[in-house]
Amino acid sequence: MINLKRYLIPVAASLVLGASTVSAATAETVSSKTEIKPRGGLSKSERRPVDVHLEARVTADPGATKIRELVNAKLNLPKDLTFSTKGTEVCRKDIGQGNPENANRPTEAVVAECPNSVVGGGTAVIHVAGLVASAVKDPVLTVFNGGEDKSGNPILLIHGYSASVLPGGHGVPMKGVLRNGVLDVSVPTLAANSAVSEFTFDLPGKVGKDPKYSLAKCSSGQWVSNAVLTLGTYNSNTGTYIKEDLATAKTTQECKGSGSSGGGKAAIAVPKVKGPGMVRAGKRGTYKVTIKNIGGRPVKGLKVSATGRGVKGARAVGTVKAGRSATTKVKVRFAKRGTIKVKFKAAGKAVKAKTKIFKVKVK
Repeated sequence: MINLKRYLIPVAASLVLGASTVSAATAETVSSKTEIKPRGGLSKSERRPVDVHLEARVTADPGATKIRELVNAKLNLPKDLTFSTKGTEVCRKDIGQGNPENANRPTEAVVAECPNSVVGGGTAVIHVAGLVASAVKDPVLTVFNGGEDKSGNPILLIHGYSASVLPGGHGVPMKGVLRNGVLDVSVPTLAANSAVSEFTFDLPGKVGKDPKYSLAKCSSGQWVSNAVLTLGTYNSNTGTYIKEDLATAKTTQECKGSGSSGGGKAAIAVPKVKGPGMVRAGKRGTYKVTIKNIGGRPVKGLKVSATGRGVKGARAVGTVKAGRSATTKVKVRFAKRGTIKVKFKAAGKAVKAKTKIFKVKVK
């Protein structure tokens, strides 16, 4: 048996609504699928609990004996879908992301360290040494709430475990981050060109502790998504990987949300800001701030404020009708030098305030 002590099980969530396939230039075909099932009624404006089932598969062409490694997965999620880190405890234990040896334990042992942090599960298939005929189909995946990064993006900690790849079993830590609608899952390279050919995620599914972990709304009547899977081949002569990106076509899943846009409530989008990126200390810069009412009722008492280190500025906007946008000019005074993060905050009566960070270099 091949020694797989350093084998890493690359498990990533490829999110493409419906199903699609793209033939690689070499010897594989990739496919992916996502099913989003509401746990109740959908809203056009309010994100509500859903179950998300993800599949990804790399298939060797007929007659091929080898299959390439999956080395990265970038998943362009539907804009209406997100993950919540608030409903479960954050797993603070090192389940392998720091020390990979901590992942070499059965699923039950790892879950026991963070029992209230599980947000989903799944399965995987790996091919020892990249051989098509050497498929191992028993890996179990567990997804834990990893909290948020410094920018507030959800982190997914993933533990994969196979009881049969090695005597006594073998586990592998993974990590995913959802940034700006793209779920970027790090996929470790495998010893001896071993490869994952298939994996699934169910969030929250049957094992997730938070039924509100996956949240979605139906703002336009359909969800659009695609994914990019990167396959690689290790070059022993150069010590590098030859990589190829395989993108699945954009696909849609129909959905139906109740209520008007905004569900009959007033709501605003994150403001858009345009203006100078450089200002002299003691001077003012003028910024155009646009706020859109994405709700179903007028927003009253709308105003914009600019705050930050040595920053001062504000402007009243007034009332903005449902579906309309308002643009105002905010004069901002800068008192201190340096690269300043200006927080433009839009707020009104009975609406959740939204902010936009705008960097300005002050000389």
